[in-house]
Amino acid sequence: MSVYRNRPRDGRPVIVFTERQNGIVAAGITVLCATLVTGFIALILWAVFSLLAAVSVVLTPLIVAVILAVLLKPYYIRLHERLGLPNWLALLVLFLSILIPLGALFFFFGTLFVTQFVSLIEYLPVLFERVTAAITDAHPSLQAFLAKYGLEGKIPLLTAPSTYIASLTEQISFNEVGGKALSVGMGAIRYVASLVGWLVVPIYLIYFLQAPSISGCKVETFLPFLKPGTRHDVAYLVDEFITIIVAFFRGQLIVAFIQGLLFGVGFWLVGLPYGFLIGLTLGCFNLVPYLGNVVGLAVTLPMAVFGEGGSVVRLILVIAVFCVVQVLDSYFITPRIQGKKTGLSDPAIIFSLLFWGVVFRGVLGVLLAIPLSAFIVVVWRLLKNKYIEELI
Repeated sequence: MSVYRNRPRDGRPVIVFTERQNGIVAAGITVLCATLVTGFIALILWAVFSLLAAVSVVLTPLIVAVILAVLLKPYYIRLHERLGLPNWLALLVLFLSILIPLGALFFFFGTLFVTQFVSLIEYLPVLFERVTAAITDAHPSLQAFLAKYGLEGKIPLLTAPSTYIASLTEQISFNEVGGKALSVGMGAIRYVASLVGWLVVPIYLIYFLQAPSISGCKVETFLPFLKPGTRHDVAYLVDEFITIIVAFFRGQLIVAFIQGLLFGVGFWLVGLPYGFLIGLTLGCFNLVPYLGNVVGLAVTLPMAVFGEGGSVVRLILVIAVFCVVQVLDSYFITPRIQGKKTGLSDPAIIFSLLFWGVVFRGVLGVLLAIPLSAFIVVVWRLLKNKYIEELI
């Protein structure tokens, strides 16, 4: 317990704590300070993420340009420095070497692609109506239940698309139009800003290609106020983040292209309508891990059953194509191309996509989900190995 003592000069009582009490007070102050620091950091992160989410429409094209510049930088350096081409000629050769193959591909297959795409869009309403009819015939009690509680017109899958759109149009009164005019105007402004942002991506790309490469050593020179060890750690984290960005996106482009070819050939062989087009499209979606697989299952399975010449056999074959491609990707394609460069497991990748997509409220979060999560893992390992173990 506490002990009272008198000072020799003024005679005021002084409280002297025991060693155990001093330890309790010190622990309490430490916890309080740690809580305040954690809350302050959380507040800063919340403000930063809110700001980034608010400007994500303008920021996303800029991030895409940065990623493209990081991926194409080695090619540009080879043209400019090793071959001795001036800046403008190196940039011209770089863009032509990308645009000419794409233009040739579109010239030979563009008409077929556009024709099949338009036919697929026109075919989707028919597919929805067939699915609706099948569900209604198989479960008439469900249709009666929805009609009883007024939910029939609120579930698009159980009603024809035209009927659903008409019901939505009838629900919008004239008075609501004026009240939503401001939100529509703001949406138009965001759309224009997004369109302008995507149009200037080539300008961003040219600037970042010519700008000096970012590295940890260069960042370290801007941090003279930090201790040498801390500057070295910051430089290490910057280098690791750039390495993760390059490895992930470069590998994911190759993986998505291979998956698109495998899906397209597989769907074409089993006779799925528009199979090759759907397969290539799913490969593009797989630039975001697992997105193409999820969208593909939602589109191809109903089409295999209710599409032209649909049957249970075709459904089984389509599922088999998914399984084969997934096995090849899990055991051969991704391990050989990506390896364990991100350091994330499959559940961690799925959680990262959902988490960062919600944080940034859109494409920006999904685009940066894997690199950001992998970078957090690198930061945690550094803190654990160098700082936390020293405190323990």
